[in-house]
Amino acid sequence: MGGVYSASDLKNLFNESNPVALNRRISRLEESGVLKRFIRGFYTTGDFDAEVLSARLCRNSYLSLGTVLAKELIIGSVPARTLYAVKTGRSRLYRSNDFSLQYLGVAPHLFFGFQNKKGVNFATPEKAFLDTLYFYQKGRKASFNIFADITTERLDRERIAAYLKRYKNPRFVAFVKGYLKNERQ
Repeated sequence: MGGVYSASDLKNLFNESNPVALNRRISRLEESGVLKRFIRGFYTTGDFDAEVLSARLCRNSYLSLGTVLAKELIIGSVPARTLYAVKTGRSRLYRSNDFSLQYLGVAPHLFFGFQNKKGVNFATPEKAFLDTLYFYQKGRKASFNIFADITTERLDRERIAAYLKRYKNPRFVAFVKGYLKNERQ
């Protein structure tokens, strides 16, 4: 479970049907430091897997942006205690102690380009690249310099071109094509 437990997981684990008794048990585990409350209804252990937490909090999401670009060695590094994910609908930010999980919202037609690995959805490097540029153009600053820190040689240009066909904003498509053209020079 990657060190991530929902209240219903704990209910089943403890075989506890009484909500008051369950809350007391969870409170004792929190006081002893075994569990930490991340958000209402979700608890983590000390060595939890942040990627699993992301998938559990919002099943219809995928990790993207700097999180995937760093994992694929396309950029240097991103803040270690922050994960970036994409989902349909409104953006959400969850914070607990020194860790934050940011879900950025996209339209349903832009929710594509990811693969499931061990129960967690990861954007392809090309989709993470496009997501980064997409949100940059919408005014969101990245934790790295998008014009200097991205190694575009590691990206599949044909896949980017295929993905760009799904974007309806001609200004964004022109921005990406210009970005890639300038990178070649």
